[in-house]
Amino acid sequence: MRIIQVACLSALLAFGCSTSEVSSKRALTPNWKPLLEGSTISVDVNHPYHPHEMKLSNGMLLRSSDWDGYFKTFVLGLPVDMRDIVLDGLTRYYFEYDKVDRLIKFEPLRYMSEPYSDASYVSAQGSIEGRHAMALLKVKYYGSDWIFANRIKVVADGFTWESPALQFKRDHTTMVWEYAFLDLAEPLIRSVVDSITKSQVTIVRFRGDQYYYDLNVTQRMKNDLAALLNALDAIRSDSK
Repeated sequence: MRIIQVACLSALLAFGCSTSEVSSKRALTPNWKPLLEGSTISVDVNHPYHPHEMKLSNGMLLRSSDWDGYFKTFVLGLPVDMRDIVLDGLTRYYFEYDKVDRLIKFEPLRYMSEPYSDASYVSAQGSIEGRHAMALLKVKYYGSDWIFANRIKVVADGFTWESPALQFKRDHTTMVWEYAFLDLAEPLIRSVVDSITKSQVTIVRFRGDQYYYDLNVTQRMKNDLAALLNALDAIRSDSK
């Protein structure tokens, strides 16, 4: 079998091997190239779906239509020392350009393989207009039973904080989801999120009058939040 595979790769046309077989073979050996000159973030040019889908060295995927359409121009407009910070932060989220309002919108990743699909989570969503950025912390419960949550409690190592009453939105199909937003522009909320991202163990309790649910915040969620906040801070600092 191994001899046949080698022959197939070395004589594609002669032996009638498909390009998909060659692509799958190539994909086993990543070939990393800098996304931008001088960047520490690289792209795997041997990724099976390259260049339409670009696999980055931070583990994220970047659509080439977004990169070539507007995002590359936006990143190149930033100071050199901020570009990788913004790239790392925003590529951890689903983002798109709103041509009417002329701003970049971002939200938790939609991909089925990601931890934000059909799951409870702590994340963020917001928008970037020029060098002005706004973001909201999004806390979402997803499960089989209604909680009728009206507040959250955060326990992050030795730090504890309980929110005031929150306006949760609710919906259901075969499953239930309840979610609320907190403004990251408020210093208190930002300090709570900083505690979440820096702690070893973080639990967010979705609390209703009778029921509750405890979310163990994963390291991936912490890393994504921290990277996004660093990116937004960099963008805002460039506007001063």
